Amino acid sequence: MKTMANILSGLFHPLLMATYGMGLAFMSTYLVIYPLPLKLWILSGVFLMTAALPALFIYLMFQLKADADWSLDQRRRRTLPYLVYIGGSVASALFLYKMLMPFWISAMFLGVAIAMLLALCINFFWKISAHMIGLGGLLGGMMGVARMYFMNPYIGFMIVLLVGGLVGSARLILQKHTCGQLLAGYGLGFISIYISSLLSYFYFFI
Repeated sequence: MKTMANILSGLFHPLLMATYGMGLAFMSTYLVIYPLPLKLWILSGVFLMTAALPALFIYLMFQLKADADWSLDQRRRRTLPYLVYIGGSVASALFLYKMLMPFWISAMFLGVAIAMLLALCINFFWKISAHMIGLGGLLGGMMGVARMYFMNPYIGFMIVLLVGGLVGSARLILQKHTCGQLLAGYGLGFISIYISSLLSYFYFFI
């Protein structure tokens, strides 16, 4: 059971959620018409800034024994990695804007940065689940896009909700979080990305 829980935690690691979200956008919206080389270039850029570089930073902290580890289980060890990830999310938003992607995509990455900034502040007092922030944000992004384009990808919703339940259960099995920390993370991620996507569409009209 714990082996499966570790596998789920790794497959849906917070550092990978932005790349997954970008991939879903390419597969389930009108962005599907983009040529494959352009999709791969954009996905590579997002992966580099939101996954590879933050992971490298955590690795260097571990190697230098700067009071960090890969799991970042202790709240006090999360501050610098969170700041790096926030910077990567903002850089991704600018990168996507320069690549002339729809503004709502850049807005979602800014929403990710806001969610993680709030999580960083909460983290000084209480341990909130970064895994569930990512999964809640993924659902919020899907619902935001569905609202903007009057879509009903109910199968996608069910899959994301199922994955969220499985990962949440995995985190409980591994005793990494309480139910409250999981629900708070999911809610924070969902609200931040959903609202940022809708604001970008209905108020910036782009």
